Amino acid sequence: MKIAIPVIDNESQQNRIAGSLNVIGYVCIYDTELNQGRWMKTRELATDMGELLPALERNKVSIVISRQVQPMALKILVNKGFRVYKSFGDQLDKNIGMLASHELIPFDMEEVMSNAAGCGGACKACVTDCETAPAF
Repeated sequence: MKIAIPVIDNESQQNRIAGSLNVIGYVCIYDTELNQGRWMKTRELATDMGELLPALERNKVSIVISRQVQPMALKILVNKGFRVYKSFGDQLDKNIGMLASHELIPFDMEEVMSNAAGCGGACKACVTDCETAPAF
């Protein structure tokens, strides 16, 4: 199984989970069978948010772990069969371990809607590039 996890960068802070998955950031694609990750700029997977979901599918990703997710992004991911979990803190290794031991909680629409209420649910209020598509 493969997991997509947004990270701060692919160097000094590669093991710290970023706020959300977006094409201007970085991502770790972690393979649980090989127990190893591949860190990269998200743009190496997809040049825009519209291409990110197909890129994740091509890379056989089935799970996303993120600190936050926008309502439309959650709906799209879940409808496509992805499982989306809320990270516990920002430590990559800890969250991978928690997923393996079934301790992470899946995002639910009620939670993401309450978080979106703080920004009015408008993508323009985000610090991501979601003006063209929702940030995951």
